[in-house]
Amino acid sequence: MKNIIRGIRRHHLQRLKKARAFDHAIGKTRQGDAATLGRHVNTPAKCSCWMCGNPRRYFDEKSRQERIQDEQFDTDSAMMGAVNFDERTL
Repeated sequence: MKNIIRGIRRHHLQRLKKARAFDHAIGKTRQGDAATLGRHVNTPAKCSCWMCGNPRRYFDEKSRQERIQDEQFDTDSAMMGAVNFDERTL
């Protein structure tokens, strides 16, 4: 079983190396470098600056799933109408 999992992991590593070999994040001067390609396969982002990094970290933006969940919560709360739960009623 362990050899099968190892084989699948190696297959995906080769597949990703082939897909990302000519990616713009590597740069034209280092495209033939095996170490750079391996690093890029494991960490595709070039850096973690405000342009490349997580927008939630820098701009306090919510992800799409969080926005959808908030909208559903708001609609559910509006449907409840006059029923309000707060600490005084508990």
